[in-house]
Amino acid sequence: MNRFVVIKKDKVKIGYYFEGKNLIDINCYEEDEILGNVYIGRVSNILNNINAAFVDVSPELSCYLSLEDYTGKENLKIGSLIPVQISKDSIKTKQPSVTTDISLTGKNVVIHTDNLLGVSSKIKDNETRERLKDIFADALKSFDIIKKCRDISYGAVIRTAAADEANEAIKDEMITLLTRLDDMLYSARYLKAYSKIYVNVPAYIKSMNEYAGREDTEVVTDEKDIYEEYAGYYNEADIRLYNDEMVSLSNLYNLKSLTDKALNKKAYLNSGAYLVIEVTEAMTVIDVNSGKAIRGNNTEEYIYKINNEAAKEIARQIRLRNLSGIIVVDFISMKNNEYNKSLLEALSNYVLTDSIPAKVVDITKLGLVELTRKKVRKPLHEMAHLIKY
Repeated sequence: MNRFVVIKKDKVKIGYYFEGKNLIDINCYEEDEILGNVYIGRVSNILNNINAAFVDVSPELSCYLSLEDYTGKENLKIGSLIPVQISKDSIKTKQPSVTTDISLTGKNVVIHTDNLLGVSSKIKDNETRERLKDIFADALKSFDIIKKCRDISYGAVIRTAAADEANEAIKDEMITLLTRLDDMLYSARYLKAYSKIYVNVPAYIKSMNEYAGREDTEVVTDEKDIYEEYAGYYNEADIRLYNDEMVSLSNLYNLKSLTDKALNKKAYLNSGAYLVIEVTEAMTVIDVNSGKAIRGNNTEEYIYKINNEAAKEIARQIRLRNLSGIIVVDFISMKNNEYNKSLLEALSNYVLTDSIPAKVVDITKLGLVELTRKKVRKPLHEMAHLIKY
């Protein structure tokens, strides 16, 4: 049984996701998060040399907009008012990012303002994929009768959960989200700058609902206010309120120790080897140190096994610590090209389990492995001051 355990520490909610006994994710949710919110933004600057604009969503907060992500039909100029959605949190010294491709997320589908239809790559069956596309086409026909924003062509990303859902339920959700997004964007045309036109469901509530939708995962919290807030959005029967007064949820799952380990720059492997994880301003560097693992046994095959063990743990640590951007890994050196090739393939497969896009790029002439991971939320080390036990 997998578990998503949600606790509160001061003003921060923390979610711990366990696969069996292994901790896979630590998600920190700050109060007043703006990720996913939609505002009427005012363009305050346009920088053609970097193909970007800055859009103010309040007098105090300016956000970055890549002009490649601009989906509007009118040319932007300073002072233009446009609806934007917060697509990335502020990270380090970088401002939040926004997009003009506004989206609303449901259980089975994401509806957005870009005229594209996609189906989750995890749905492999071609017949199922075509069936889901047909459902969206049918939903669009029904929605067209009440559509207000005639200049917008809505698209969708059909999620993995839709594969096992009834056709009518999927269509109903599609029409509901299409109507909600259409109404929101229609009213946005008459609002002033800085108007907040959509407040996203709190991130921790969305995460709880995501995990609650999995057959093999239990969602549990010991905070009554979190339980009641969840019930305001979804069915409280999907989660469990832990109320043992003798042992706290934090102590039951040893969360303090696990958090400390996730913030330690060293991560130990069963073989005796260990990782050293250093986060710099420009990138994250991970060194695989043989430790006690190779004493008396330094064959290429054995070194490959240590590196493969390290690759699996590196994928877990990247996800656990929410590392992003450029990540460089220095594995134990191997001369055998087949082993190096196999190691890259193994690492590529391990990062595929990550819910945030991550990709192994290549191995350099110096034998360093490069990979990247999309920046979405603040990394764990930036939240450390908020979650210290």
